[in-house]
Amino acid sequence: MIRLVSPVLRDPAFRWYFLARTSSHLGDGLIGIALLFGALRLGASPTEVGLVLLAGRLPVVVLTLLGGVVGDLLSRRAVMLAADLVRFASQGLTAVLMITGAAALWHLAALQAVAGAATAFFTPAAAGLVADVVPESRRRQANAVLTTAQNAATLVAPALSATLVAAAGAGVSFAVDAATFAVSAGALFAMKAPDRSVAARPALLAALRHGWHDFRTRPWLQATTIQVAVINGACISPFLVIGPVIADRRLGGPMAWALIGNGYAVGALLGSAIALRWRPRRPLLVAVTIPVALAPLLALLAAGAPTPLLAAAAVPAGVQAALYAVLTETARQTHVPAELVARTTGFSTVVALAAAPLGMALAGPAAEHVGAEAVLLAGALIAVLSTPPALAVRSVRRLPAEPVR
Repeated sequence: MIRLVSPVLRDPAFRWYFLARTSSHLGDGLIGIALLFGALRLGASPTEVGLVLLAGRLPVVVLTLLGGVVGDLLSRRAVMLAADLVRFASQGLTAVLMITGAAALWHLAALQAVAGAATAFFTPAAAGLVADVVPESRRRQANAVLTTAQNAATLVAPALSATLVAAAGAGVSFAVDAATFAVSAGALFAMKAPDRSVAARPALLAALRHGWHDFRTRPWLQATTIQVAVINGACISPFLVIGPVIADRRLGGPMAWALIGNGYAVGALLGSAIALRWRPRRPLLVAVTIPVALAPLLALLAAGAPTPLLAAAAVPAGVQAALYAVLTETARQTHVPAELVARTTGFSTVVALAAAPLGMALAGPAAEHVGAEAVLLAGALIAVLSTPPALAVRSVRRLPAEPVR
């Protein structure tokens, strides 16, 4: 677990950043169950559930590239603050509509699209701000501390959201969600980030070309990004669309889905704790191997396993997610020039998430035509088969933990 005496947390700027990111992650965790079961209570079919999820994810794919450029050219703290205020407004309005009974599916889709657009600017700027605030020697520790807190928030959020949805409705969960973004904005406002010099502010297209050049000249970055894209589209997206429907129809509703989510979050906390103490000499060699841990969860959901077994299978899936996130994000912050981190993260995020909207759009129709079990089993197989192509890239196998001086 995180120790508050950790050196990286002694810096006041990082503490405010840590509070902002943790609160924002808690808000992200609350959205999932509230949105899914709010849509189901409005009569959404599996296909419509996928489309509502798609509405929130598509702007992230479309706008993250622009968000990465903006995060390199402007104040990253200001970009994150503006994004949090937009998400506070969109989720607050969603709460009002849900609580008053005026909400329709299109309201959910439209407002989540606004929140997704804000996230597209928040995420690359947040990745870049770590490089501004934390010295290189402490970035792996900072990322592990942030990931641990993120996963702790993810552990709390599903149970909290499920309880709120079951007891008071999805609208109340959205209201709490809006409050988390207000807290994040307040922390960013209080934060004193060091000035970051930009020698020359290039034109937008020139900045995009520069970021793209950096991305395409790093095979290890391309390989890990493509692997994440495949897993997002073929494994995670079908799980997120089909899983809540199965939970609602067979497992008892939002609390069952929250229990599975808690298993994943417990695993992610374990993974973060491992990442905080373990520094593999070849970090990407480890990262691209561990997504096979997703396969048992998908296969067991397809087989109709009970909730406790699914929650247990979610633990190793969470471990791999946290380890993968820390190892790959630290590799970007270590081996990519600091002035390019946000925009390179933007390119990486766009490619990694590009398949997710397609997966969400197709998961519902595929489940209705060939069966949910077949879609989930295909995802389990793809999780296993995603590793060999990534390992075939030489720089993935050999990228060191520290840059070669």
